[in-house]
Amino acid sequence: MTQGPDPTHGTDPLPDDFRAAMRLLAATVTIITAGEGPARRGLTATAVCSMSVTPPSMLVCVNRGGAAHRAISDAGSFCVNILADDQREVAQRFAGQTGDQGEDKFAPHGWTHLATGAPALDGALVNLDCQIAGATETGSHSIFIGEVRAIRFGTAPSPLLHFNRSFFTLAHTTAL
Repeated sequence: MTQGPDPTHGTDPLPDDFRAAMRLLAATVTIITAGEGPARRGLTATAVCSMSVTPPSMLVCVNRGGAAHRAISDAGSFCVNILADDQREVAQRFAGQTGDQGEDKFAPHGWTHLATGAPALDGALVNLDCQIAGATETGSHSIFIGEVRAIRFGTAPSPLLHFNRSFFTLAHTTAL
């Protein structure tokens, strides 16, 4: 168990231990997108969850230093694109692992606008198009609360999952 700063080295192991622990938290992979035209931006995220059914709301955590944060704030909306199991390349592209930046991340994929104008990824497991209802800053991130304005379901049978720096699918597993 990590207790805090190591008095012999003067460094705090807690941030590194936290990163290692969060790699062990299996999560559905999403792309959070916002903006239109050349101003559209997006990021790969697992810090996403449903917040309430009444009204239907989502919660997303976004680093304030990134261009996607600025796009979400400026647009006043965002789309949670829950990735299908065959969309690993999209996750890598929006995570910055392919070298693409800004609007270039959108280039090889089809996008549609639902209710708010935020880009909705064609072929995603589901798109949840949200209008910002609130935001809170904590640490390096903002927590955006979005009221869902539109939902589009895809036809893929399984989500893309992330666990311990690798991608997985539920397609060939048996429910317990």
